[in-house]
Amino acid sequence: MASKSDEVLVAALIEHGTIRDAAKAVNIGERTFYDRMKSPEFQIMYDAAKADIMRAAVLNISKHLQTAVDTIAEILQDKDINPATRLQAAQTILNHAGKLQERLADQDKRATKKPPSPLEQALEELCL
Repeated sequence: MASKSDEVLVAALIEHGTIRDAAKAVNIGERTFYDRMKSPEFQIMYDAAKADIMRAAVLNISKHLQTAVDTIAEILQDKDINPATRLQAAQTILNHAGKLQERLADQDKRATKKPPSPLEQALEELCL
């Protein structure tokens, strides 16, 4: 089971972006940080945190999708508007929304992955 200290390490890694900076922020050595990251529980917690961030980004972009579609529709209908800049912005939003949704699905898959049971670990070791 993941510990409160793992929560602190995950939060530091999310906030600081690198293991070196995260380890400094929580006053532990990088080696200790790397060792904790090997834990399946830590990885699940970290993946879940990244998935939450991606979910928030996708939701934020989703709020603007209708505006992007409306902009494209307006450009298509108004012959007097120079469509280049606005169309490019609308396409950017639409392109990124699709990519973020794909990444969110990948993050969700990893976040819901359970650590192997002791029996599964033992069987895996026997097969190696």
